[in-house]
Amino acid sequence: MNKIELRSLLSDRSVGTPTSRIVRALSERGALSAAQISRLTGLAKSTVSTTLAELRRTDMVVEVGTDAAGGVGRPATALTLNPKAGRCIGILVGQTEIQVIVADVAHNVLSDRVIDLEVDYSPETGVQKVRELIEAESGRWSKKGLLGVGIAAGGPVNPKSGQMLRAGGMPRWAGVDMRELFGELFPDVPIFCDNESNCSAIAEMTWGAAKGYEDFIVYTLDLGVGGAIVSGGAGDARRFGRRR
Repeated sequence: MNKIELRSLLSDRSVGTPTSRIVRALSERGALSAAQISRLTGLAKSTVSTTLAELRRTDMVVEVGTDAAGGVGRPATALTLNPKAGRCIGILVGQTEIQVIVADVAHNVLSDRVIDLEVDYSPETGVQKVRELIEAESGRWSKKGLLGVGIAAGGPVNPKSGQMLRAGGMPRWAGVDMRELFGELFPDVPIFCDNESNCSAIAEMTWGAAKGYEDFIVYTLDLGVGGAIVSGGAGDARRFGRRR
């Protein structure tokens, strides 16, 4: 297994090879059978079978049991990305809390820590608290093999630039470049940023209550009210205004 190769397969959606399509499906959905992979990727069953055999030979994909969701007949073998292939970090920069979750590519949560903060804490405090939460778990996992970091922020974010556009309930964060701010903690690692409501919508449509639905609304209730609208199932998320 090669960390850089796996990272490129996960991040470059212009790569349309069977290998990249299968790896991304397993990364997004977790454990799947060959039949489920075929349906999700649109690849022929023979192509899926051949590609999975090669991925298993290189130890990038492993068996995790059986999937009985198909109904009648013998349960299908469930496969997932090898947990040893890499890890990702998710960070919530909320209005009154910081949360850091570490998970491997097989969707196993390795650590989940939260710290409460005063309203309108500074970006410098946010970075320091993230550092402390990560260092507190350093004995359970290593930054070696870290594939990427995702940041969900409690304010409107330009996902292309990583800049907090306006702050709402986090006025001291207005104009902050989130990638630059947290880049010192994760050198040479891709950092993805978006508004927490958009991240919630993506999570719900991929793994949660909105799985299988193309049109839905997510509401988030905290110090204010936020949310996102998904239309057409293509991740067309829009932000509501937040109000105190």
